[in-house]
Amino acid sequence: MMNMMNMPHPIHLHGKQFRVIERSGVMHEGYVDEGWKDTVLIMPGERIRFLVEFDDYPGLFLYHCHNLEHEDMGMMRNYFVRDTDSTGQRI
Repeated sequence: MMNMMNMPHPIHLHGKQFRVIERSGVMHEGYVDEGWKDTVLIMPGERIRFLVEFDDYPGLFLYHCHNLEHEDMGMMRNYFVRDTDSTGQRI
């Protein structure tokens, strides 16, 4: 699985859109990061920060690499979003 880290990964977020707000690490020319997205290409050695809102509902969400062989090898994960009250405490 470590060989997968040496290739680009189109990372897809299910059920949500996001904005890329920062890239760091290995920089490449030609990215178009403006606007809302549901998939972002991450190059080897690169990191991104993105902004996504979860104000409509909490729950279980999924993200994965859009390279099919990577999905089959485990580059697919769930994450859980919880509701919070006005003070930021979990409900």
